[in-house]
Amino acid sequence: MVKLECPAELTADFIRHDEFINGYTNWRAEIKEGTSDMIKIAENNGMIKVDLSCLISGSFVVFSVRPIKKHRNALENIHDLNFDALDDIIENLDIGDLQFALYQCDQEGKEFGYGTYNIPNFGDLKYCGLAGLVPLLNQIARNNDLGHPVASNLRNGDWLMNYTADRLISRPGTQQLGEWLKVGFAEISNLPRYLIPRYFHSVVSRVYDSLDRRSFTVMSDFVKRGSNLVESLARGTLIHLSAMPSAPLPHLFPGLEPPAHSPSFTLAAGLPHFSTGYMRSWGRDTFISLRGLLLTTGQFTYARDILLGYAGCLRHGLIPNLLDGGKNARFNCRDAIWWWLRAVLDYIELKDDGVKILQDPVVRLFPSDIQEDQAGEKIQPLQDVIHEALTKHWNGLKFREWNAGKRIDEHMQDEGFNNEIGTDKKTGFVFGGNVKNCGTWMDKMGSSQQAGNKGVPSTPRDGSAVEIVGLSYSCLHDLSKLTTYPHQSVDGQEGSVTLATWASTIKQNFEQHFWISDDKGAEVEPHPELVNCVQMYKDSVGSGNKFTDYQLRPNFCIVLAVAPDLVEADNAWTALNTVTNRLLGPLGLATLDSKDWAYRGDYDNSNQSGDPSVAHGANYHQGPEWVWPVGFYLRALIKIGAKLGQEKLEDAKRQVFSVLSRHYQHLLSSDWLGLPELTNSKGQFCRDSNPIQAWSHSTLLDTLFDIQKL
Repeated sequence: MVKLECPAELTADFIRHDEFINGYTNWRAEIKEGTSDMIKIAENNGMIKVDLSCLISGSFVVFSVRPIKKHRNALENIHDLNFDALDDIIENLDIGDLQFALYQCDQEGKEFGYGTYNIPNFGDLKYCGLAGLVPLLNQIARNNDLGHPVASNLRNGDWLMNYTADRLISRPGTQQLGEWLKVGFAEISNLPRYLIPRYFHSVVSRVYDSLDRRSFTVMSDFVKRGSNLVESLARGTLIHLSAMPSAPLPHLFPGLEPPAHSPSFTLAAGLPHFSTGYMRSWGRDTFISLRGLLLTTGQFTYARDILLGYAGCLRHGLIPNLLDGGKNARFNCRDAIWWWLRAVLDYIELKDDGVKILQDPVVRLFPSDIQEDQAGEKIQPLQDVIHEALTKHWNGLKFREWNAGKRIDEHMQDEGFNNEIGTDKKTGFVFGGNVKNCGTWMDKMGSSQQAGNKGVPSTPRDGSAVEIVGLSYSCLHDLSKLTTYPHQSVDGQEGSVTLATWASTIKQNFEQHFWISDDKGAEVEPHPELVNCVQMYKDSVGSGNKFTDYQLRPNFCIVLAVAPDLVEADNAWTALNTVTNRLLGPLGLATLDSKDWAYRGDYDNSNQSGDPSVAHGANYHQGPEWVWPVGFYLRALIKIGAKLGQEKLEDAKRQVFSVLSRHYQHLLSSDWLGLPELTNSKGQFCRDSNPIQAWSHSTLLDTLFDIQKL
């Protein structure tokens, strides 16, 4: 205790200090340790009572305290935890182990015995792994929010510590990590309960940071040397890539080199809605995502396995829309085959000796297109599977979906199960579909009996959809330049055609049929009266509803990104400006121009109204702003800008980084550490969107990868 004795008088020129006691020139301090006539100390049943009622004004007391022996031992043991051993354990974890330790949404976790942890008065954590917990703890610490339900849960019991350690122990690959944490948590539980949140956070945040860093070391130099934005996007690789018992690949040829992963890994389209079972693996989503999430990050064996697994399901010249393990695959999309082939070619380009994949054997589940044949499995090299797909598209094919009816689609009208693919020999454009089905990514099928849209596709996009034409050109052009690909021509009823000639035919006709410069329409224009937006590329050519060809949508950005040589650069730059001015939102691109009569910018899948344009979320692709097309828009800016010279390229870069800054800010604030599937109009939150989507991460990684290659 410190006791001060001072004279009553002050200095004559006293000026009071705002923060300190001042003015006395003569004073004496009396310091006593342990005893004082002004303080009474009493002990009762291990509790110490300090009575300060006699403390006079001007005195103060300093208490020196230390924890009891049990608490001192616990603190020392926590301080002495073997973090070198922890680093060794984490260094030996593979991608599957890292994904398990860090992530897994509730549906994924339940397949392994542990759903997400529920915090009373708060709700479920986003992930079963530490990524569901540590970012939240960091936020609590920043706000000093010790009243948060998570802190309360930790003070009230050891349940969260037990869940965290026991879950990790349940998996062989993470067992040692769980046991290491179990030791640390045992010491933390010996502390006073009010201290547990602070020390729990200290330990698990150290583990989380080490796991997070380790996840980047198993990736490519592009990620290892990348910016914080690259790292934030690359987290999407581990979040979406895993081996789920309910969603395997079809079995692969056993003699692949290197051997195929077992169990097989697949890419979730998005979390949590598209994470398990038949809803996990979508052909289109997988191959839009494959370049960014797997190839640019260096996950080539996982990519190869997925490419070959889907190849084994080829039927009717198509890749499945829904994989569902292979045997139950559904073939109701026309674009997945081209996204798949583009991904094969990207694999060949980005992997050293990647061309060897053309010789890799594929286990064909459906060597016949005829259901009644019940043909057995067949082994073919991948290059022959590619050749079959191209041949069927060149010659054309009409087919009815196997098991057509409510068993596979309870909403579709009967005519919608009839499919067609083919090629217009004059233009080289592939075409397909009809107004009763929806074979591209804009695939919303009406389902409201009350509103009258049941079985009515919101966006059929039949005919020659612009991105399919661009993708097919890109694939044909690149295959024609690939000297190791043996099938440089396809045979048809009217003779054979080389891939180079087919690609050249598309190039000769694309601008003439798709570019709308003024209100007269395209150079080859069947319906000038339907032109309502200029300085754009049509969304399709030859659609059954006719007017839909002329709607301003973001799909032509894909063409400009994957096939910039297909278009006139000046026209393409002008079209991109149209997108910037009329479709670009804070995070996504509007799926339809807001000036279009069909525009409905806010998606609500639970809408029970009688309005057929929005009931049951019919407007899924009629205005809401999707994130993944932004990647192709940005890549197109870079590639077209580069064609127009250095000044335009620098302008493009400025636009790209301005747009990406908004995505980075979203990533920093996201509880899911991710970018959403879509937003409503003007970037508004959409409750029915996946909060994290594979292709939203992938296409932005593609953009940054393209920029670093310049």
